[in-house]
Amino acid sequence: MDTESFARIDELKPTQGALGMEHVREKMHLTSATPQHERAAFMREHALRVVRGPGGALHVIDHHHWARAWHELGIETAPVAIACDFSDRDHDEFIAAMQDRGWLHPCDTQGSEISADALPASIAAMPDDPYLSLAAFVRVAGMYADSPELNAKFAWADYFRERIQGDFTSIAGFAKALAQAVAASREDEARSLPGVNAKE
Repeated sequence: MDTESFARIDELKPTQGALGMEHVREKMHLTSATPQHERAAFMREHALRVVRGPGGALHVIDHHHWARAWHELGIETAPVAIACDFSDRDHDEFIAAMQDRGWLHPCDTQGSEISADALPASIAAMPDDPYLSLAAFVRVAGMYADSPELNAKFAWADYFRERIQGDFTSIAGFAKALAQAVAASREDEARSLPGVNAKE
């Protein structure tokens, strides 16, 4: 389907329970560094992928971090690409369809599963899971390739969650944790994680 339009960010519904705020801050910087006359094209390149659900609500299935970054910058509307229209389904049918396609990731900031109904009500309400930021930056470092179908970032975040404890409240603390995460990604146990064999 993938038809493009625009939507208010504060009306979008998350399909995952948390995001990584350090990763969000990186995207805030990239957006702010883009000249104003190029901003619209830049945002279209990172259009939020969404699914239309019951009542016409739009549920983000990709680019939660861009959505939150733009919200933090005071941007009210964002380009969206509509992947599927499930607006004719009731709540349970919608949840089942999303789960079947791997588009629902109801986990809290500890990586524990929650019910779909317990997901944050908005992009702005999504809490910080620093391990999702670690997973994102380790991918940027080239340690694995992103694979949305395999939910690679969630598997990597859980892998780091089991191995790395640190102070994520300071730049120094996050930098140390990131160094440990890069090292952990070279361990034998990481070879079975999604994206390792797909990286170029």
